[in-house]
Amino acid sequence: MVTLKKIKAKLTELTGRELTAIPLGAMVGNVNRSLRGWANYCHYRNSSVTMGKVRQHAEDRLRTPLMKRHQVRDRKAAICRFPRRDLYERYGLYKLLAAAGWR
Repeated sequence: MVTLKKIKAKLTELTGRELTAIPLGAMVGNVNRSLRGWANYCHYRNSSVTMGKVRQHAEDRLRTPLMKRHQVRDRKAAICRFPRRDLYERYGLYKLLAAAGWR
């Protein structure tokens, strides 16, 4: 649980509202670097629930600067306007595996 709190805090720090001026590609690169490192560290056990929570948090946190840039105020509208598929394919977010790699 401690690592879950740490990675969520790190993702929140990397995608804060005050960082909207940073190019989105650089922000996604920093988030991807953190996600890859965390996933490599925690891949050895069955952590599908934890991986799912981190993946959802990363998606939500990436939508925050997109909402600010495109002046979308409602979270529900942001989910429709920036769907999960676009976050991975268009913006290049690293997709965490739901199950351990050795399974």
